[in-house]
Amino acid sequence: MHERVAQEIAMVCEKHPGLQHDEQLRWVLIPDYALPPGRFNKERTTVLVVIPPGYPNTGPDNFFVDADLRLSDGNNPPGLNPGANSSSGQAPVPGDWAWFSWHPVSWRPAATIEGGDNLITFLRGVNLCLQGLEAT
Repeated sequence: MHERVAQEIAMVCEKHPGLQHDEQLRWVLIPDYALPPGRFNKERTTVLVVIPPGYPNTGPDNFFVDADLRLSDGNNPPGLNPGANSSSGQAPVPGDWAWFSWHPVSWRPAATIEGGDNLITFLRGVNLCLQGLEAT
């Protein structure tokens, strides 16, 4: 698993060069994730994704963001919950977190990265969630 996750992280780093991860490849953190223009109270947030045991057969579930993230009108976005304890576990990185209750509609693992879902497709779903859209 570690080799595959390392390959996926390298692919994500192409778009997010500031990406951080732990040595055991159990999480990825994007410190400067661009938000949809005008939707939120700021232009960027930190995104933290936990890579679950059993990955890629088991996909990521939920994701963490900066605790102060709000919609531009000051309200909480749909699905945002305060705190570092999500329904799938605690944030593995210390910080002031909130988390989106967001789950891929389907997770299609495959033997190859290109053959199914991966960290890139999960982050596409994160982007849809932050736009207020549902994943397909």
